[in-house]
Amino acid sequence: MIRKPLGRGLDALIEGAGNRPGTGGGPALLMIAPDRIVASPFQPRRYFDAEKLEELTNAIRVQGIIEPLIVRPIASDFEAERYELIAGERRLRAARAAGLAAVPVVVHEVDDHRALEMSLVENLVREDLNAVEEARAFVRLSREFNMSHEEIAARIGKSRPYVTNTMRLLELPIPVVEMIASGNLAPGQARPLLSMRSADEQMTAAARIAEGKVTARAAEQIAVDNRPVSRKSVSRIVDAGGARPDANLGALAETIQKALKRKVRLTPRHGKTPGRIELEYYDDDDLTGLSRMLVVAGTAFNRE
Repeated sequence: MIRKPLGRGLDALIEGAGNRPGTGGGPALLMIAPDRIVASPFQPRRYFDAEKLEELTNAIRVQGIIEPLIVRPIASDFEAERYELIAGERRLRAARAAGLAAVPVVVHEVDDHRALEMSLVENLVREDLNAVEEARAFVRLSREFNMSHEEIAARIGKSRPYVTNTMRLLELPIPVVEMIASGNLAPGQARPLLSMRSADEQMTAAARIAEGKVTARAAEQIAVDNRPVSRKSVSRIVDAGGARPDANLGALAETIQKALKRKVRLTPRHGKTPGRIELEYYDDDDLTGLSRMLVVAGTAFNRE
């Protein structure tokens, strides 16, 4: 079953792009030799699975290329016009390996920025990128096109938190990012590490997760267990009435903080005004883990 993205996707990028002269306003569909197509400098993919590429080569050898490549014209030489690939590098590589004499292409005249955006979004919509390539593509769309996280999410049919959380993976130490790119660490296992304050602790925890094949849920717990609690972030007791804080409440707040590995703020009850307990969380994944912990604890308490 083919999933259709909720966002505008590649069709919206192609729509309105400049077209080849003499095509009646529509993009030109041509058959050209693969050696007349040069690689795109905007290609976000860095890893091509050899086994899957071989499977595609065998399929193309039998039935040819069903979906055209997307290219743009570049400076012509004396022999033949050449084209720069915008989308379809796997198909082009497979076509060359299969020995095809010609491949179908759709030609668009677009500038560098448009070509970059089309190349990035085409790969993102197809879900051909690993998490690190995807994160870097989001960063390029954000920096080079001044697109907000909401705009990127709408363009590729993802949620805003998905875009934000994916981009945050690049905040991890380079060795951990490389583990994600190579597939040794899943994005869901790596995200909880962002709540750790030390790069050394992040790398140590990442190695434990990768070697032991720990689940994402267990990774959350490893992150919580390793999150440092400094004396500067000791739980606070806020007395709205100006009275001296209760020492027992202070001890209770510190106990809660040590158990949950996060800042805790207690506001004592005054008369009919109820007291409050406030817990900090550090990102969406941390909130999910904290919520799960509280629900489980509440369920167990109600059973007693």
